[in-house]
Amino acid sequence: MMPAMSFTAVWPITDEQDADAADEMTVDSPEDVDTLLRRLAEPGAGPAVIEHQDRPLITDTEGLLGAPGTTKIPDHDVAAAIHRGYGYLTYADPDHDYSTLAGDPASPEYRSEYVDYPAGAGVAVEVLADALKEFLATGERPTGVTWQAA
Repeated sequence: MMPAMSFTAVWPITDEQDADAADEMTVDSPEDVDTLLRRLAEPGAGPAVIEHQDRPLITDTEGLLGAPGTTKIPDHDVAAAIHRGYGYLTYADPDHDYSTLAGDPASPEYRSEYVDYPAGAGVAVEVLADALKEFLATGERPTGVTWQAA
């Protein structure tokens, strides 16, 4: 039996009393994905940066987190959000250019400090849940959704 995979989600929270408010959650079961999405739907919750614990780390050659070549960083860039009843997801890794979901044309644009989602990139929250459950289980870009260049 394979060991369970996990990912960590970290997201900002808009709070007039605390400019640095944020939350974090380790997700290691499909039920945890549902809990995460409920928390991301709460007022003030921003997009979650997601790091899969079972993917490789790469050398930070651009110096994003210190001197170039001295730090290891995730080989992927994943962010998920809930906005106005829609789920949003971005994904990039060494094999896939930065992309977002091809969603409901009626879904609104969502801009945040960390990531922007174009109008039409939002999907039903259940679709986002399925995509994140697939990512949790495989560590790979979900294939059960349609992607578009971001």
